[in-house]
Amino acid sequence: MNPKAVLIVDDNAVDRKVLSMKLSQGGYRVLQAEDGGEAINIARREKPDLIVLDIAFPPDVAHGGGIPWDGFLILSWLRRLDEAKHVPVVFISGGDPVKYRKRALEAGAKAFFHKPFAPEELFAVVRQALESQPSPPPAKKRILFVDDEGDWRLIAGTCLEEAGFEVVTAKDAAEALRRMETVKLDGIVLDLNLAGENGLLLMELLKQKHPGVPILIYTGMDNDSAAIQTMLGQGARQYLRKGSMAELCQTLKTMVN
Repeated sequence: MNPKAVLIVDDNAVDRKVLSMKLSQGGYRVLQAEDGGEAINIARREKPDLIVLDIAFPPDVAHGGGIPWDGFLILSWLRRLDEAKHVPVVFISGGDPVKYRKRALEAGAKAFFHKPFAPEELFAVVRQALESQPSPPPAKKRILFVDDEGDWRLIAGTCLEEAGFEVVTAKDAAEALRRMETVKLDGIVLDLNLAGENGLLLMELLKQKHPGVPILIYTGMDNDSAAIQTMLGQGARQYLRKGSMAELCQTLKTMVN
């Protein structure tokens, strides 16, 4: 399993180092930011599992020409990101705990620690917060469905989505190649006859441009066993005659998993 990532946001380099060492020893992947702008960029890029956030920061001259960041403003910006809107936050501060503790908890923080504090205490809260987080649902497998018939694209696409796939469709080779350039795919369903275009030629192009993506030949054409074996030898992972949607879904699940 990948280690959980904890983002420490604090302008004090010594405090960041101490916390980083303790969390790293506990098996966490530690990310560090010294101001609000850096925290937002890291959160968007790295998608941390928990954030340890200081409250008092000097003006952030590097980002926005002197934005008066504080922990509450940083938190409000983080909550606007899809990557961080639900990430648990622990506030730390050397400021007056009477002034900040209630506000921090009302802002949704899991806990508030007043500096100086024992790193072990914060570590225990971090561990508890991460263990209580529900596991995210598994990412949907993304499938490119290439067929020149609009009815098949609609019917099969709907059935595959109901089976838990994310579906991208294309009607011909040109559209399929464009789709492949913009999204990362887990599998391809490919018709053999694309309005006169040879699906096997497209399969060869797809293999060259995106090696490793499994391809399912899905056709209404009658092919004998020798022809099917030839297609499999040319790089198709599976071959399936058009028909049952349940069979298509099950074949795809086996292929991409």
